[in-house]
Amino acid sequence: SVETNTDLLVQRTTTFVDAVVAGRIADAKALYAAAREPYERIEPVAEVFGDRHPAIAARENDVPAGGTFTGFHRLERALWQQDTTAGMGPIAKKLLADVIKLQALVKTVALDPATIANGAVGLLNEVSASKITGEEDRYSHTDLWDFEANVVGAQAAFNAVRPLVATRAAALATTIDGG
Repeated sequence: SVETNTDLLVQRTTTFVDAVVAGRIADAKALYAAAREPYERIEPVAEVFGDRHPAIAARENDVPAGGTFTGFHRLERALWQQDTTAGMGPIAKKLLADVIKLQALVKTVALDPATIANGAVGLLNEVSASKITGEEDRYSHTDLWDFEANVVGAQAAFNAVRPLVATRAAALATTIDGG
């Protein structure tokens, strides 16, 4: 569920952030992909997170000119491209604060079937069109973690709306199950 994955996101991000703040580069690198995994699982419904989504997961080229590049990918760049955690303490602490805010937010958001289904389709399209190029984790090259988590999240999204699909288009539900 979104809540379960968000709880796991907070737990893993806390451990990752602790490593970044302590300057333990090797530990932070080892924790990075696993920390992001729960977020990638809930990404099919990321649009309901408002400004939390870009704060947590924006890539550098997603940030508007004059905007502030924060979140997982800012830390990824420091760890892999610059091989440092110097100056990253505030960015790491902001990331943790953002995922904690997200944890509270998901408990208050009602997800409708169209948002769930459209989010899963959009995410799978993004995986096949752009994430596959390596743009997502361009510094760490941990993209396969994201792909797997995105597919798991999309499958969970379909499972959530499957009863509606099955009652309206049983053959379609069976086709999707087969895929």
